[in-house]
Amino acid sequence: KAMCSGKLQTGLLVAGYFVYLLVGAAVFQALERTAEKQEKIAAAQMKEAFLQNFTHLTVAEMEQFMKNLTEAIQNGVYPVGNESQIEDSNWDFSNSFFFAGTVVSTIGYGTLRPKTAGGQIFCVFFALFGIPLNIVFLHRVGKMLSLLCKKLGKFLYEKGMRK
Repeated sequence: KAMCSGKLQTGLLVAGYFVYLLVGAAVFQALERTAEKQEKIAAAQMKEAFLQNFTHLTVAEMEQFMKNLTEAIQNGVYPVGNESQIEDSNWDFSNSFFFAGTVVSTIGYGTLRPKTAGGQIFCVFFALFGIPLNIVFLHRVGKMLSLLCKKLGKFLYEKGMRK
């Protein structure tokens, strides 16, 4: 019964961990995608205005354009190409799921980060509960791998393999 209970606990932990990541990904996507789209539209409009007026811009206007362009690029918006890029999102579900995974694992890989206040606040609480959950999850995975290695060692020993 103890073995069955352990498997059930492991199954529930794994399911809970992935549900936590899936819910986190959905929330990050919901909070960030609209703001990102608005930022892309604003960058496209800025580019269009520049292309219409670039022959008679003042130095100050040119400096402002460069500042706005740099800010857009730092926020992950690249105003290159046509309008279809506005529909492509850095916050699609797969990227949101990947971001959720990097948060709970404390890796923090890449340039993707929440830019809205709601997304940043959610990220703090998501990490606050997700990091301990990740530690428990990895501890259980480590125990299972250790058990698997012991069983493999015992099996090989019984088959006649020695150190």
